[in-house]
Amino acid sequence: MAVDGKHPEYLENAPLWELVRDCVRGEHAVKGAGKTYLPVPFGKQDDAYGRYLTRARFSNFTGRTAEGLYGCVFRRVPDGGGNLSEGFADLLRNVDGCGSALEKFSGELAWDAIQTGWGGILVDHSPLPEGIDVARANREGLTSFLKRYDAESVINWRYDARDGKTALSLVVLAETFAAGGDEFAPAMKTRFRVLRLTEGAYTQQVYVPKRDETTAADRYVPEGEPVIPLMGGKPLDFIPFFPCPSATPEKSMLLDLAQENIGHYQLVADLRNSLHLSASPTPLGHSDKGPPLNPKTGDPLFVPIGGESFLWTDGTLGFLEPGGTGLGMQRAEIEASEARMRVFGSKPFESGPNGVEAAETARIHSAAADSVLGAFAVNMGSVITSAVSLCARWRGIPEAETEEWEYGLNTDYSGDTERSEERKLALDQVAAGVMSRFRFLVEAEGLSEEDAKAELARIREEEGFAPSRDENPWKEEPDAE
Repeated sequence: MAVDGKHPEYLENAPLWELVRDCVRGEHAVKGAGKTYLPVPFGKQDDAYGRYLTRARFSNFTGRTAEGLYGCVFRRVPDGGGNLSEGFADLLRNVDGCGSALEKFSGELAWDAIQTGWGGILVDHSPLPEGIDVARANREGLTSFLKRYDAESVINWRYDARDGKTALSLVVLAETFAAGGDEFAPAMKTRFRVLRLTEGAYTQQVYVPKRDETTAADRYVPEGEPVIPLMGGKPLDFIPFFPCPSATPEKSMLLDLAQENIGHYQLVADLRNSLHLSASPTPLGHSDKGPPLNPKTGDPLFVPIGGESFLWTDGTLGFLEPGGTGLGMQRAEIEASEARMRVFGSKPFESGPNGVEAAETARIHSAAADSVLGAFAVNMGSVITSAVSLCARWRGIPEAETEEWEYGLNTDYSGDTERSEERKLALDQVAAGVMSRFRFLVEAEGLSEEDAKAELARIREEEGFAPSRDENPWKEEPDAE
């Protein structure tokens, strides 16, 4: 197999990743794929299909659900602070060497993994000249950093048994780079970064495209000798690549929903096309002389179906009007598709007549999704913790500090509906003067007393007054001042 060969699981999953990504992007991407998601109905010519495609509408249930899942995971600020050394804090403020704080880096990583269930983090280090120590390297910006790879970039991998454990022994990563062109339109090509364990030592080697004069095609050749990154002056005995959210590609949480979303899109396209053709009554004329003819050719005049057309037959005048149950059946199937999407993870599309019953239904439907999302958040937090900790140790930060540090994403989703109801009740109590704003911020919003005081001060400043204690609408809580 050549260096650009892809793992069987990659080949199996790549079309599914594309499906989910297109659905998340929305109507522009789905319609841009044309016949891939909206097949040509039997008998339609290209111009008729173009009109059929234009009339279709894609309702982006998948994208809205992806945003909701992401919002659940990052609804709270991820845990990962604490008392950190200046070196560790610097790393968290710029984990990729390009100015991205850990929150931004982890958000982009999670957003991609929510859609695909695959990707990874490479912990890397700038090349070091001989004789340079860690402190000087850090001062000169020659230090460790994280690099994020999306699902489509992790094309091959292999696990082998080592010391009674299963560990990565090979990873192939696809990267794009500018190869010629100009500053406004660079020619982008693909290269492959190969991570190997060679005789127990971690090595990196880059393969770049080279034109084969015989076949006039690119083939990939090594660019120089393998590089052996050193940590503490010694080669690593493992590959510092962290697949996420797990060791091999997982089924996307959005896949079932995306597939149903495409089916819904096709149903809506058919319904809208049917309505276009049949919604307006079409005049029908009967004549003993038959249909009108083209005076030049003698052929019957072409009369398209539509509200402004007039059809000739023998006899009386009348209208062609839609009948039968076809449109009703299409609408019923669209409603059934939307019901299935609610189960697959989309938020309820309507609150229903009884808010309490609707909330309970939402909890039942989302219970399984919450458990999957919670496992995803735990796994992602664990992967990020391991990658950042290794990156920190590579910078010379003591292992005692890195071992204590942990990064955690939000896993508490089941109580959101209850808290929403409680918060609404508390807001009603504030409006009625039964509860102070200070108490609301502490009990309903979960702020500390110090943060609640600061928030009240900000509110007073924005409202443009600073009430005395006697005029203070929050005087029920004297500490609020």
